Amino acid sequence: MQALPTESERDPRRRALVWLGLALSGALLPSRTAQGVAAPTQRRPAERLPALVSDDVLRDYRLFLGDRDALALDDFGGAHARRDVAEVLLLLKGLAQARFTQPVDMLPRPTDARLKADLRSGLGVCTATSYWRHDFEAEDRDLIFSQALVEDGEFEAGLYAMPNNHRALAARSLDDLRQLRLISNRDWRGDWETLTRLGLGERLEHVGNWSMMPRMLAAGRADLLLAPFQPSADMSLQVDGLTLLPVRGLKIAMPGTRHFVLSRRHPAGPALAVALNAGLQALRRNGVIRRAYTQSGFYHPEVRDWTRL
Repeated sequence: MQALPTESERDPRRRALVWLGLALSGALLPSRTAQGVAAPTQRRPAERLPALVSDDVLRDYRLFLGDRDALALDDFGGAHARRDVAEVLLLLKGLAQARFTQPVDMLPRPTDARLKADLRSGLGVCTATSYWRHDFEAEDRDLIFSQALVEDGEFEAGLYAMPNNHRALAARSLDDLRQLRLISNRDWRGDWETLTRLGLGERLEHVGNWSMMPRMLAAGRADLLLAPFQPSADMSLQVDGLTLLPVRGLKIAMPGTRHFVLSRRHPAGPALAVALNAGLQALRRNGVIRRAYTQSGFYHPEVRDWTRL
């Protein structure tokens, strides 16, 4: 005969608090490195929590971090810095701020579609970077959304082209942009809908993988892609040895909020959400989130007076 469920099993909130209590009590193994390798300890090893991340982000994150300790870093700028890399650090710092000590492994995924499927099934406990809330259904029983990292109206992106594409870089209006070929990923609902809303949909092509997009620009198969501004002086975007430059004077406002996404199907998901939200509150209160986005180039002071489309 099947055993009756315990009270904690019947109540997801109670189960979340049990997980959180284990983490906060120190019964779980602390994690000190950013790549999910736990520091030596005399405690019994605990189950490692899989955080899902795009493979290109994990590569840049490892290059950015080098041999440094992620939790000791105060500067989010420098070589290989970008918004996604800063968010991996914010995830780890948020959990550490809440004293959630269970170790986290970064698991790469080749596409967003694969990442979201694995998250929904419970193969991963959370994303390591933020996602648009409107990329998911309003009511989703499989997922939990953290507090917003990026509030509505805060996200501004640039249009990037190859340095030798003088026609694209000379664009100064929507009419100029409508003569050019753009690429994006239709799974990035906010990006796709924003470009379509601006009247750029007729010459917009779907590309399923981020790493392929700069190569398509280099091959002359497209003119522009949408990307966050970068921290370098010229705001150039470096991808796999290719350099892209922003169309100066124009920026695109992206409506919506961005969040870490957690799996309700993973046993640690609810407890992790409680701890992460507490940590994010502290990071925002201390100015760490804004500093991370500013130093990584996402909030770029030079574009303050550019035309907002």
